[in-house]
Order: sequence, then structure tokens, then C-alpha cells
Amino acid sequence: MTAPDAYALCLRWLTRRARCEADLRRRLQQRGCVDNDIEQALQRCRELGYIDDPRFAVERASQLMRQGRAVGPRLLMELKKEGLPETLATEAVQHCHEHYDQMDLLADLVERRYAKLDFTALEDRDKRRIINYLQRRGFPLAMILDHLKEKERQID
Repeated sequence: MTAPDAYALCLRWLTRRARCEADLRRRLQQRGCVDNDIEQALQRCRELGYIDDPRFAVERASQLMRQGRAVGPRLLMELKKEGLPETLATEAVQHCHEHYDQMDLLADLVERRYAKLDFTALEDRDKRRIINYLQRRGFPLAMILDHLKEKERQID
């Protein structure tokens, strides 16, 4: 049985979405590619600009923040889970915090997800569910509570 073509696999995966080098290396190893072929394929992708971990880190962090899927410590965790080194992930998080306001992101997420919800009529259990959902995304508790109180005041 012959080993799969590492470069062709990289190109196939990179056409679907951007990936970091560590993710590609892990995937190629799982597919049974030879170490030498993996290094050559990754080197060629780097030379052609197909993989660029610093650019990927910033783009991925921005994407996660804009979608409301991760901010703060959760964002850092998600980037490290993607296979980025901690220093690169930390730099990307700092860059995104300079360009995006967490309060605006929180307001957008609440508006998208809970647009038709009357916050004054919610039971405590339902409020806790919303708060827990937003905390799992990485928003600080104080910010969440302030925003929900503001939403209640707007409805009154």
C-alpha cells in the first residue's frame, strides 16, 4: 500500500478552509503520510503562502469573535485547540481585543439569539440559562449582567 500524496491532501484541505500548520501536520500523520513527505508538502505550502500561522491566528480569532462563539479566555482556548502555539494565539487575541469591543459583540449576540425574548418576563431559571450560555462563550459575568439589566430597562 502506498502512502497518500501529502501535498495533494494539503491542497484539498486548504481549499475548504484555512488551517494552521500543526493541524495539517496532524491530519497528514493520521492519513499515514511519511514524515519526509509531510515536511516537503508543508514547506511548499509555506513558500506559496497557502499556510501562514500568524495570519491564520488573527483571521480565526476575528471570525470566532464576530460570530459570538468565543471571546477572552475561551478565544485563547479555541485557538490553542486549533493547534496554534500559545504565544501566537495570545497575540491574535490581543489584536482582536484592540479591534473589537466585547460589549458590542455581546449585544449583537444577544440580539441575534434572543431577539424576540421579553427579558422582564423570564423566570430565574431561564435567565441563568442565558447567562451560562454567554459565559461559555467567554463573556465576563459582570458584563453579561450589566447588559441584561440594560435590556430589561429598555423594555420597561
